[in-house]
Amino acid sequence: MILTLAWKNIWRSKRRSFVVMSAVAIGVWSIIFMVSFYNSIIVAISRNSLRYDYSHIQIHHKNYLSDPGLNFQVKNPSMLMEFPSQMADIESISGRLIVNGMVASPKTNLGVQVYAIDPADEAAVTDLSGFLVKGNYFKNIKRNPILLSQKLADKLKVKVRSKVVITVQDMEANIRAGAFRVAGIFHSKSPRINKDVIYVRHTDLSDLLNATDSSFNEFAYLLKDNKSLVKTKQMMQAKTDNLVRTYREIAPEFDLIEEASSVSKQVITVIVMLALLFGIINTMLMAVLERTKEIGMLRAIGMFKRKICFMIVLETFMISMVSAPVGLIGGFLTNLYFKKTGGMDLSRYAGALEQYGSDFIFYPEIDRSTYLLLMLVVIMTAFIGAIYPAIKAINLKPLEAIKKL
Repeated sequence: MILTLAWKNIWRSKRRSFVVMSAVAIGVWSIIFMVSFYNSIIVAISRNSLRYDYSHIQIHHKNYLSDPGLNFQVKNPSMLMEFPSQMADIESISGRLIVNGMVASPKTNLGVQVYAIDPADEAAVTDLSGFLVKGNYFKNIKRNPILLSQKLADKLKVKVRSKVVITVQDMEANIRAGAFRVAGIFHSKSPRINKDVIYVRHTDLSDLLNATDSSFNEFAYLLKDNKSLVKTKQMMQAKTDNLVRTYREIAPEFDLIEEASSVSKQVITVIVMLALLFGIINTMLMAVLERTKEIGMLRAIGMFKRKICFMIVLETFMISMVSAPVGLIGGFLTNLYFKKTGGMDLSRYAGALEQYGSDFIFYPEIDRSTYLLLMLVVIMTAFIGAIYPAIKAINLKPLEAIKKL
């Protein structure tokens, strides 16, 4: 009987019930959309930073961080090159010789980091060959080809096949300069690489530095799956005396971004739920006050307080159970729509987003468990919102309530 009575009471004021249900549904949908949007940003930044910049794991000499340069090269590089054949979770590897230097054109000169690489290995780790906007990937120029970003090319005022001069210190700390020719110009999804990194072939820079073909001060490893990150690092660390670090250790800002995103999502959820809470309290309190005489009559004929309380709570619970799934389904369909239609295009903000290493096309993502968690939060919010109106109802005095119009 209580169940039937509660359901009928909801529809005694259809307009008011529809307003509350719509508010709950829109609130749930907005939370799903915002959480999905935040997740897509974090995933994009993490994916781009891993794939186009830091990789999953990097290996350096233990003293390299205190003195980056040629003095501290990795120990036993031949063994490090064999890791992919020994560990199935490693997808690709790139050995690098990194030095600070100057690059000069007829117009100006700039301080840069020179990455001496094997073109094939680097393309497999960072997809460097896919960034090209002009020229080609170390082709058509036989002697000393170089790749640099569009940003650096604009500053140097050079184009494809222009000649530049790189100045570095060699193994004996002597200043050495070499002429290189621009083979290609790229635009990376990494702000750091776009800002001050240029790429040359390892063999070309080794000749300039009087170094050997086995001179490396960094090895970057791309894994097949991020889930194996800790295990793979432990396996590497057990085999080498070099410093092994994951991308989270290399760039602690990853953790900061994820924590900030998590806090933002929680704040948004709390704000929306508080708005729904006060809306539910207001609506149910109005419903109770409008039915003062009716509730007094029920009390007068012997209905227990707990049943009246249960009826008010049940009404609120029913409103939530009808409207929350609508919001959940709406959020799911919205995410599905963007996935099917090529994502959310924010290309008008591409310049700003690139500063954070993010794409301008977003594909909303959300864990399935979030749907269930959000449903539980809505039910809990509805229950809390029903407490005060229910207390107000059971505290009505039957005789005084019956006399009210």
